[in-house]
This record gives sequence, C-alpha cells and structure tokens, in this order.
Amino acid sequence: MSKLAKLFSLITIILFSNVVHASENHVVKMLNNGTTGSMVFEPAFIKINTGDSITFEMTDAGHNAVTVAGPSGSSPFDTKYKPSTTVKFDVNGIYLYKCTPHAMMAMAGLIQVSDSSNKVEMAKAIERFEGTVMMPNVKTRMSDLFNKNIK
Repeated sequence: MSKLAKLFSLITIILFSNVVHASENHVVKMLNNGTTGSMVFEPAFIKINTGDSITFEMTDAGHNAVTVAGPSGSSPFDTKYKPSTTVKFDVNGIYLYKCTPHAMMAMAGLIQVSDSSNKVEMAKAIERFEGTVMMPNVKTRMSDLFNKNIK
C-alpha cells in the first residue's frame, strides 16, 4: 500500500472514531413546578450513552441532585446547590438521584446509561427510597417511572 493510501486510511479512521465516540451533554432542570407536578426534575427519566454528560440546572432555588444508588463502580455525585453542575457518566447502568430537601416529596430522577445491567438492584433501591416519601399522591413516582421506561 502506498504511503498516501496509508495516510488517507489513518485519517479516515481517526475522523470516524471521533464521530462514533463523540459525547453529548444533556440538561436536567430542577423545578418547583413542572409539567409532571411539583418538586420535579425535568426530564425525570433520561437515557444517555456512556461518556455523555448531564448538566443539572437549578431553575428554581433550593435544589440539588445527589446520588441515591448507581451501578457498581460508578462515582456518586452531588451538585451542592450550585446553579449549574455538569456530571459525566462513564459507567453503564441505572442511577437513582434525589433532591435532598425535597426527597420526602418524591423529588427524584432516573438516569439510564446505555443499558439496564443493574435493574434488579435498582428496583430494590427505588423501593427503599419510596419508603421515605411522605406524600401519598407521589409515593410511587419513581417505581412508575422505572416500570414505564426501563426494559
């Protein structure tokens, strides 16, 4: 193979690999009132690819996003009430997170990174979380979201 053909092949591979591995940034808003009710993350469920990031935006004051449970080997996150925090997700699986001061009102969300390899463990974590929810009308918000979206 000529040097020019090798160079062209190498450039093509590099360009293609950058397209395949390009990561995206998604936005999740922390809201007092949203389309699905009060004290919610929008979207409450999001499916992303490995290597993608989520920017948690405190649209309304007084919220945070804190890991409740995640896949084995993942790093917990806490937005610490900052107006905007970006978290990168490198470990496949399902993550459950909450707003600490509003968890009793079921202010929580689910992130699926590529697959649902920890589905059984996450179902148990959601059950434990919902045991702490004090508002009867939203008590099963997370399990309903889980059953609707996680296959």
